[in-house]
This record gives sequence, structure tokens and C-alpha cells, in this order.
Amino acid sequence: MRVKLTSTAFMRTLTLCTLASLTATFETPMFAEQKLGLPETPGEKIEYVKKNMYKVQAATERYAGHHQGKYPTKIDRAFQSYFPFGGADDENFSTLSCIYNPFTRAKEMPVLGKLKSLEEARRQATQKIAAGVTEYTPIDNGKSYVIRGAGGRGEIVTVGATGRDSKTPLILSSDPNLAVRGNMMAVQFAAESYYEKHGKYPTTLDSEFKNCFPNHNSAQQKIGGAQEQKGLDSPVVKATGLSKLTITGLPLKNPYTQKLEWPLLGKFKTVKDARFTPPGDLKPGVIEYNPINGGKDYAIRAGGPEGKAFMRHHNKTQTFVLSKEGEL
Repeated sequence: MRVKLTSTAFMRTLTLCTLASLTATFETPMFAEQKLGLPETPGEKIEYVKKNMYKVQAATERYAGHHQGKYPTKIDRAFQSYFPFGGADDENFSTLSCIYNPFTRAKEMPVLGKLKSLEEARRQATQKIAAGVTEYTPIDNGKSYVIRGAGGRGEIVTVGATGRDSKTPLILSSDPNLAVRGNMMAVQFAAESYYEKHGKYPTTLDSEFKNCFPNHNSAQQKIGGAQEQKGLDSPVVKATGLSKLTITGLPLKNPYTQKLEWPLLGKFKTVKDARFTPPGDLKPGVIEYNPINGGKDYAIRAGGPEGKAFMRHHNKTQTFVLSKEGEL
């Protein structure tokens, strides 16, 4: 028997089932201290800090997927809700959402940095911050970000331990490929929210489905399932062509074109066909939603930078697909 979850519970489960498997660069295994034991040696602790950095990056990209491409500008409840076991709703998170500092053995959230640009982060390779912390810095009011980690003496973690890598700071920043995958998860979130209301997944891109897309625009006020528009000349309304009286969910920002777009409706009949078909033509940043078996499942694909669907696990013969079971 398959148990359906509330949106908050679903996203908590999705964090474990889907987010960790997106790609090695998009996310790392969660709660590795439970699976592999707590890091003990200095080298193990440094590697753990790096894993924390990728966890923060995953949460950052998930946040952007729900906010039309804008990254968080502060460490608040909204940002924290996109960490593991959070509700992905700008509000709810758990103490389990915190990351583990391997040097202080404390559960904590990232610290907010003060860098002004990615170039400044590269120049300040010898700067020190608190031991074991992960630092998140929003750049240009949320258009980008910089993530750094610290070792046991507060030194900036480097790419590697020897040679040139030992002098190159490990810096994570915004990446359109990761932003597209964040958008895929936003579409998955909408499909699962639709299931809660209708008992099946959407079979077309109608207003009911679009109503389930994230909407955290501060210029609107939630009333029931819709949004009452406070400003009739809102840029969102003009850009999307939605009603000036009410808007529901919001389209996603394509990180390659910077345009606001709804997903396209695909034609795959089974998840297996979508996943085990070699990546086909799909414009960069475009999200494709395929209803499967009359709403019993779905397959979500996305276009990469070369105009082909993202491949699965670096396998050129398979396509990266999200379904109700996650990415297997």
C-alpha cells in the first residue's frame, strides 16, 4: 500500500528519496554520520565540511526553484525550510534540518557571509572564519551566491590536499544546471500537491495544476488556494499574462533564458521509456512534464545547456527523470 503524505511530510521524505540522488555535484548523502560513523581524522572532517557545503547549495537551489530564480538573502525560516526535513514552504523546518559541524560537533545552520562578489571570495583565499562552519553569502541581492567552508583552524577549505589543489579554495556558486534541477523539483512539488487535492497526478497543464506551483511572492496575500493581487501592475502579472485579479502558482524562471516559463507537456507513456531513452532534444532550461497512465504517475525531464535532456548518472544512453518514486 502506498501512503500519501501531506505536502510538508512529502517534502521531508522527498529530501531523502530524491534530493540526495540528483547528481553527485548537486547533493551528497544526508546524515552520513549515521551511515558511515562520525568523522574522526582531520581529513575526514574536512571532507565532511565539503559535504555540508553541497547540502547548503542543494537547499539554496531548491529555494530558488520556489522563488523564480532568486536565491535567499538571509539565513531565516524561509531558507531553512528547504534544508533536509524542511517543508519547502518558507516556514517549517526541523532541528534535523541543521548541518553537523565535525569540528565542534554542533548542529547548526550556515553563517551569513559578507563577501561582495565571487571574485572577492577567490582573492580572500587565506581569510579565516569560525572552525567547521559553512558560510553562505548572497551576491547582488540574491542573483547569485557564494558558499565556503572552514577547517579546524577556521581556514578556508581547499579543493584538495596536495599540489595546486591545496592552494585553491573550494567555492560553490550559482550554476544554471543546478538551477534547472531545482526547477524540476518545484514541478514535482506541484504534481504531488495536486495529488493531495485530487487523488491523482495532473494529466494536463491546466489552471488546477498551475495553482499548485510555488508562490512565495511577497506582493501577494494567500487566500485559500489562490492569491489576491494587491498591485494590478505587478511585473509578475505582466510577464506571465495571468489575470490581474487573481493569480495562483507562478511559472519558473529559466536560468538560461531568464524568462518565466511553465513546463511543456511531454508524450512519454511510461516512466521506464522516459528514463531509458537516450537524452533527446530539449531546449536549455525547459522543463517537460509527462503524465503517465492517466495520472497514476509522471515523468519530469529538463533540457541541459547543449539542448539535450540531462543524462542519468553520467550515462549517455539514459535520461535523468523525476517520478513519484524519485530518481532511481
